Amino acid sequence: MPKRTVAVVDGNSLVHRAFHALPPTMTAPDGRPTNAVFGFVSMLVKMVGDLKPDGVVVAFDRGKPAFRTEVMERYKVHRKPMADELRVQFPMVREVLDALGVPVLEVEGWEGDDILGTLAERAKAEDVNALLVTGDRDALQLVDDDVSVVSTRKGITDIVVYDREGVIERCGVPPERIPDYLGLKGDTSDNIPGVPGVGEKTAARLVSEHGSLEAVLEAASGIKGKLGENLREHAEEALASREVATIRRDLPLEVDLNAVRWGDWDPRAVLETFNRFAFTTLVDRVFASAEAAAGAPPSPAPAAAEPSVGPPPVSVLGGPEALRRLRERLAAEPGSWVGAALDDGAGETLFPGERTLAAAYAEETLVCAGGDARAAAVALVRSGRAASGDVKGLLRVACAPGDDDHDCVAAAEVDAPRLFDCGVAAYLLQSNRPSYDLPRLTEEHLGRRLPEPGDPGGRAAARARSAAELRPVLREKLERDGSAEVFDRIEMPLAPVLVRMEDVGVGIDCEVLDALTSELAGRIGALRDEIVSLAGVEFNPDSPKQLAEVLFEKLQLPVGKRTKTGYSTDSSVLQALAPSYPVCARVLEYRELTKLKSTYIDALPRLLGGDGRLHTTFNQTVAATGRLSSSNPNLQNIPIRTELGRRIRAAFVPAVPGDLMVTADYSQIELRILAHLSEDQGLIEAFTSGADFHAATAARVFGVAPEDVDAEGRRRAKAVNFGIVYGISAHGLSESLGVGRAEAQEMIDRYFAAYPRVREYLDRVVAEAHRDGYATTVFGRKRHIPELASSNWNLRSFGERTAMNHPMQGTAADVMKLAMIEVDRRLREEGFASRMVLQVHDELVFESPAGEVERLGALARDTMSGVASLAVPLVVDVSSGPDWASAK
Repeated sequence: MPKRTVAVVDGNSLVHRAFHALPPTMTAPDGRPTNAVFGFVSMLVKMVGDLKPDGVVVAFDRGKPAFRTEVMERYKVHRKPMADELRVQFPMVREVLDALGVPVLEVEGWEGDDILGTLAERAKAEDVNALLVTGDRDALQLVDDDVSVVSTRKGITDIVVYDREGVIERCGVPPERIPDYLGLKGDTSDNIPGVPGVGEKTAARLVSEHGSLEAVLEAASGIKGKLGENLREHAEEALASREVATIRRDLPLEVDLNAVRWGDWDPRAVLETFNRFAFTTLVDRVFASAEAAAGAPPSPAPAAAEPSVGPPPVSVLGGPEALRRLRERLAAEPGSWVGAALDDGAGETLFPGERTLAAAYAEETLVCAGGDARAAAVALVRSGRAASGDVKGLLRVACAPGDDDHDCVAAAEVDAPRLFDCGVAAYLLQSNRPSYDLPRLTEEHLGRRLPEPGDPGGRAAARARSAAELRPVLREKLERDGSAEVFDRIEMPLAPVLVRMEDVGVGIDCEVLDALTSELAGRIGALRDEIVSLAGVEFNPDSPKQLAEVLFEKLQLPVGKRTKTGYSTDSSVLQALAPSYPVCARVLEYRELTKLKSTYIDALPRLLGGDGRLHTTFNQTVAATGRLSSSNPNLQNIPIRTELGRRIRAAFVPAVPGDLMVTADYSQIELRILAHLSEDQGLIEAFTSGADFHAATAARVFGVAPEDVDAEGRRRAKAVNFGIVYGISAHGLSESLGVGRAEAQEMIDRYFAAYPRVREYLDRVVAEAHRDGYATTVFGRKRHIPELASSNWNLRSFGERTAMNHPMQGTAADVMKLAMIEVDRRLREEGFASRMVLQVHDELVFESPAGEVERLGALARDTMSGVASLAVPLVVDVSSGPDWASAK
């Protein structure tokens, strides 16, 4: 019977590597950075797929070993403090590992390397093959017949496996001599000095010639020159360096390597965790890896030819002649489409270092540079017949100030709805993909790869060529899918609106944030001290594992739920315990404050543009529901109802002194859409009667007169109202309201009894989605839901909840986008000085001169309430104030 293989992952090493390999712009829906988490999981899944271990365990550092710091006081002291953006991701990595059922090993006062060493020794004793997954070269000393080291060679997914011969080839010495080798050459990353002047080759030669570090030092008296002198003078440092670099193999660990299994997880927990972090693209890969580990045959797939690199040969013209030729062709062929792409010049061979714009026709590609690139962008935008992988980028260049007489803002307004963004088109066809970038679309639809930077011909030319060829392919797919109207009526007209909002930005009062920074630092420190005091033991509240040990082992608090590796300390568990146990309430408060401080209060001033304003980016292709998201920074997740969230919003102010912030907010839009779609007369009446909607629902659900509904009844009715939109279960409602599951189920049953056509409608939507494979909004936005066809109950249930809420959420997104387009048009046409600066959830935010506030409010109410005709009125609440918080 073949030996089992277990992968032992150095968690700290791989998380750090992933953090530096992937862009910091990756964020979860709640705004937290996720590049390190995503990269770590990608590496883990790739490793499992390539090497097929039977089980996986992950080791993390938990302090510095005393023997190392005693031997060498400066061990690792020069390392920079961990970035906040990385620190906050370690708990998230542990959440993912918890969901995947992967044991996490930590030993107080020891590093992950020593856990790897101990498990390598344990593997030999238990007749198990060990794969040590790490980016730390020190681990090569652990390689043996049963132990290999797996390292990343490039990025995070190109891996290399070192056996004994591989170590000798890489370092010039066998594994057992790696500590001697490190004692001589040192390790700058860990502040291990070694011997001055001894590098990798010299260290390998000395160890190979003499056999050991002691033998090298004994022979130093006969080694001439500076090398011999350094060996003699730094012998003690060499021996200390070796001791520090030697990995321990005798830590007390409780793990059975024969018991760990990859794929031994709760599918629902995996799905919920990955959805929470928006790791939708990793779900299929993770479940496929589990099927492979269980011996399930892979799904057959048609063989595909290796994509070729680059576009077909074309005639490339450059310089002023290209701009002249482009203008001639646009004038002579007003009905033809042209591919367009921008580049900063870094990858161009025609115009190194200059911004370039390429325009591609079937038989030629025209490349303009410098100021000509801007003029070409203006011409393309005005033609209304340009296809690009980045229409917003094209519009932004066309809007940039130039030396001619063009009104740049007007250039972005002319025929922009008829431009074609390839990424937006692909998003409408499949809204749950991770990326819609041109290289991926080129490979998928055209069967070739775009060239890398520096390849002959320039990247802009190749990208323009791809855009030109992708446009008819994607357009035909949009028509066949029934998504062309959403593309033409909503998404493309929205692009110039978003460009204007991004370019205008929003004002920030840094003094407000500075005051909050100082105040929160004290509050966070005091909270930390109070948590430790309540616990009665010193520990790190940021560590879920340490927190779980304190709460459920030392303090013996009631266990809310368990995970594969221990006790859960997620927010739902702590919220349930908080009313009875102050330490849990303090931990929740501590988490909220540290998150808001790092994500917003500390970060916003660093993100201000040269004009002193904050310029967020609005994304059309991120949220699968159709809603916009924002990034750098993410402004969608500043709490609305907490005191601290309001104080953060108070820092958003008009840039012009005397102006006011104005907000226009849809009231209960998703519930109003539910009333329209379900045609339930009771629900429609609740909105049209003029009574408080939640109180009216409480009266119907709980069988009392409207005047007898108290605050608690209204609160419960409100929770049910909004829960229905998101397909809430009795379990979810019970946790939300703090009631028993039976009572929660009774409330849901009463709701559907009061509004019977809502139940009928939701059942019908799910049945139609199972039949068609998608759900649709009022305006025709489709969301394809592959999970509905899954044999996995959890995935299928997720798909059914998605089918229920997409018509409401997606329609609300469509209504908001249509409102933004119309409000923007009227602001410009009616000569307003007011500026639309933000869109957050169901709210538009403006900066307005005081004299325009009343007229702006009337415009917003009229426009936003009139963009859709529903069975119930769309109500818009408008308010104003000197800052966003007071306006809200």
